Amino acid sequence: MPANASYPQQPQQDTQKVYFSQTNYARILQPLRENYERKLNKPELPEDVDKRLQKTLQHYMTEIYRVNGPQSSIKTLNQEAFRETNLNMDAWLQKQVSTPVRGTYQATMPQDSLYESVGNRYEREQQARAPAPAQPATSVDFSLPKTDDDDEDPLDKYERVRKLREAENRSVAVVLPKQARNTIETGQFSEPSAESPVPVLAQPQTNNPTAPPLLAPRPQEYIIKQEDIVKYKENEYNLYIYSGDRDWLTNRNENRYNFTLNFNPASNSKTATFSPSVKERFRNIVRMELVKTILSAESLDVSVRVANDLSGTDTSRILNVLSYPYLMIRISEWTGNGYGTSANIDNTFGLVQYDQLWKSDVTAGNFGYISMTPRYLKAQRVYLPTPLATLQKLSIQIERPDGLPLTTQLDTLDIANVFLAASTNTSRYAAIPDTASYIFLKTKTYFSRFFVSEGDRIQIRGYDMGTDINVIVQVANDFNNFMNSTEGHVVVGIGYSADTSVPISVTDGPNTVGYANYIVIRSRFADPTTGSTARDYFGGSSGTELTIKTRLQTTSPSGVTALMNMNRQSHLVLRLITREMDATSNLRPDNS
Repeated sequence: MPANASYPQQPQQDTQKVYFSQTNYARILQPLRENYERKLNKPELPEDVDKRLQKTLQHYMTEIYRVNGPQSSIKTLNQEAFRETNLNMDAWLQKQVSTPVRGTYQATMPQDSLYESVGNRYEREQQARAPAPAQPATSVDFSLPKTDDDDEDPLDKYERVRKLREAENRSVAVVLPKQARNTIETGQFSEPSAESPVPVLAQPQTNNPTAPPLLAPRPQEYIIKQEDIVKYKENEYNLYIYSGDRDWLTNRNENRYNFTLNFNPASNSKTATFSPSVKERFRNIVRMELVKTILSAESLDVSVRVANDLSGTDTSRILNVLSYPYLMIRISEWTGNGYGTSANIDNTFGLVQYDQLWKSDVTAGNFGYISMTPRYLKAQRVYLPTPLATLQKLSIQIERPDGLPLTTQLDTLDIANVFLAASTNTSRYAAIPDTASYIFLKTKTYFSRFFVSEGDRIQIRGYDMGTDINVIVQVANDFNNFMNSTEGHVVVGIGYSADTSVPISVTDGPNTVGYANYIVIRSRFADPTTGSTARDYFGGSSGTELTIKTRLQTTSPSGVTALMNMNRQSHLVLRLITREMDATSNLRPDNS
């Protein structure tokens, strides 16, 4: 009985009437019938089983109501009647199956065959008319018949048997038609046509055993070469990008937040370039993912405020990338998997948010790096089902949430002049500890106080002081090599001055709006590991260095000369997933 069947709540005086009603009786009987039809695997219960089922159900309905009384609900009474009837019928059927029937069974027609169902009557008639099971065939005796002529000469017996077999072969060959023989000779097997049937002659009776018929070859007797199964494996690569590797000396259209990366440049190039490039060629790319972006903690703008003591202006406020909720990483060759209410977000590769901050000097406000990641987002591009053939270049832009660049200012400065400390005054670096300890770099344009700060490392390229009567090539090269050193120079201070004649009066620090046009670096000293604090003069002596000082006061650098702040560059980490053929998939036996 289904447990979830619902019954209306009846008053106590109507319980007996409802319980013994024909509707309630049929409600219990029908599930019982369906249950035993499934157990007996019959479309309809036999008559004796159905009568037994109805009789048992009526008995238990009466007994359960007598014991429980009208205080029980109709649902409870029906469940008890269903359960007890089910248990009793299972025991009765088990007893009927396990009890053997002895003696001869005589089929008797039921007296009420008029009311017997058609299915039961048909099944009983089929069983009565079924033929008796056939007896199993006896085994074939393959032994040779025993004859009484054991005294026959073996040679005579051999000749007699040989002639008999030759006669059998000739009789078989005669009955084959010409068309059938031609078909067999050409190796083409087909069924005979209706117009030319093949006569079948009775095989001569012999005492030899009959050969078993030829069976068709089984599938396992064939060696079928399997088709090659092409499998692929995925390789994962990490791509590290540094904006300072670009050609910043000659390319003035890019900065640390907007640059291009090339892949697999010409390997036969004989000239050294500073363009950012990756030597590896990536093929069959199935997924590209943005992992991390590391940016400088520099202030992107200068805020000019009135000082608290009303003595002037204050430009020390830091306005770095943490002023924005997120940044957009745009790669022109890729489109991401995100969409937004702004059209600028639709074609970006990913959005990055603050992850962590670190700096070497916790007291320095305009120093350190900020790590920004997609956090819980998937900034990736998937190529399915066809992978991307290869990569040629990546054009990277880092933008604000409104789609504008973080800054349009270049991160390089053109150098107008270089002065030794003896050519300047008023600055604390001009005479302390002496007039030969520092070098002053004058830029062609003013720069923000946050673009170059104390402790930053700058790199100079393209500097050439030239030669004259007093400065020979060896001396000039000594000074040029120091200025163009690949390891760069540490900035010790900045200043500003509008003077054009020597001595230059340089004021330390930025002007009232936070800008400067002089950068101070330390000159060349002897190896400090030896304990020496003396200068390592250019040209080998202080007198030779004076000739350099004189030339620098009257001559500007020849050619394009610029510097770049190495501490203000951007770093990106990308992950590339490529696909290649797995050679191990072909190493297998053909018949396994």
